[in-house]
Amino acid sequence: MRLMAVADFHGKPESKAYLSKCVERKDLDALVIMGDLTQFGPVSAGEEVLEPVKDLKIPVLCVPGNCDPKTMVEVLEKWGINLHGKRLRLGEWTFLGLGGSNITPFNTPFEFTENEIWEALTSLLLPEDRKVVLITHTPPFNSSSDLCRGGAHAGSKSVRKFIEEKNPILNLCAHIHEARGIERIGRTLVVNPGPLFEGYAAQVVLEGEEARAELLKL
Repeated sequence: MRLMAVADFHGKPESKAYLSKCVERKDLDALVIMGDLTQFGPVSAGEEVLEPVKDLKIPVLCVPGNCDPKTMVEVLEKWGINLHGKRLRLGEWTFLGLGGSNITPFNTPFEFTENEIWEALTSLLLPEDRKVVLITHTPPFNSSSDLCRGGAHAGSKSVRKFIEEKNPILNLCAHIHEARGIERIGRTLVVNPGPLFEGYAAQVVLEGEEARAELLKL
C-alpha cells in the first residue's frame, strides 16, 4: 500500500496548490492529512484548501490539528474523510486517528489533556489489530519529530507511551514544522513530513509488516 502524507496547511493558498500536485499522482492507494488545515479558522478556510480532494477516487484520511476549530470535524465528516476519534480498515491495515494536540502554552482551539489522549487512543485499538497505522497531529514526546527550534520537546507523552506499549508499525504526525524527519521508536516508524505550505510531504509504502518512508519536496 502506497500513501501520501501531508499536514500543516494553515489556510495558505500555497497549500492548496501543493495538495493539487499530490492528488495528480496515479500511484497512490490513500492520502493521509494530519491537520492544521486552518490558522485558527474559519472552517471555510479549511474547506477551501481541501477542495482538491473532493473528487479523489482513493480514500482520504484526515484529522484536524490544534489550530483548527473543533467544528472542522463536522466538515470532515460531511466530506467522508474524518478519521478523528475513529478507526478504519484498509485491506489488512488498521488506521487509528486522533487530531488536535496535547496542551500548549498558547491556548489553541483543539487541545486535550494527556489522559484524554491516552483514553482516546486505547479505546480505538482492538486486541486483534496487528498491522496498525497511527495518525496523529501531535508527535510523540522526546523524539526528533517534536523537537522545537529552541530545543524543547513539545509532543505528547501519551502518544509516546502508546507507541512504546502498543507498537504500531507507523505513526504519521505533524505539528512541529521544523521537526520534519523520519525516525524509529522501537518497532514504529515515525514520520513528520513538514508543512505542506512550504511544499513538504512524505511518501510511505506499507508492505508485509514493515513501513518505509521518503520525504518529498513537491
